Amino acid sequence: MTIEKINESKGKKEDKKRKRKWPYILAILLLLLLLLLLLLRSCGNQHPCPNPPPSSSVPSSSVPSLDDTGSAEPGSGSTPSRQEILSRLQKQEVTVTDKVSAQASFLNGSKGTSGTWEVENPSFNTVIMQCEIVLNGETVAKSAPIYPGQHIDGLTLSKNVAPGNYSVTAAIKYYNKTTKAYLGMADYKIRLSVS
Repeated sequence: MTIEKINESKGKKEDKKRKRKWPYILAILLLLLLLLLLLLRSCGNQHPCPNPPPSSSVPSSSVPSLDDTGSAEPGSGSTPSRQEILSRLQKQEVTVTDKVSAQASFLNGSKGTSGTWEVENPSFNTVIMQCEIVLNGETVAKSAPIYPGQHIDGLTLSKNVAPGNYSVTAAIKYYNKTTKAYLGMADYKIRLSVS
């Protein structure tokens, strides 16, 4: 066998090896492209994507301020779910534990009547809590601010309430302990008993 035939034979073998590698290289490239497309698509479906720009989900015009006298205006433009609030607080690295009794009781329904309702802001929380009892979309009682390590045993009715048993909303608003800026709100369903 001559050197030319040997070189020609080696060249054919190398061509065959190169031809066998291309399908593997092409498959790997297609797989990487598919993974990139899936990543981009999942980023488009989930909000927020990794490293979103910082923003507040509550417009500053509807953010209530903390009123240390307990007479702050109720409500906000939209009421996110409890899970959304807790998620937002987690993103802000704020962990909140609520200790709220399931029933509030008043001996009569006259405005100014004191009743019993227990709410605790555990000392490990890093937020101020202010609670309201909402009946048919109207605040009928509001607590003073509850700082970490404090609790309330009761509230005073701010409106007349007819005697009866009601399913009401306990709205708990969270404020930054240092700046007193509004952070969010969570709602609980509780029973209201008025004799």
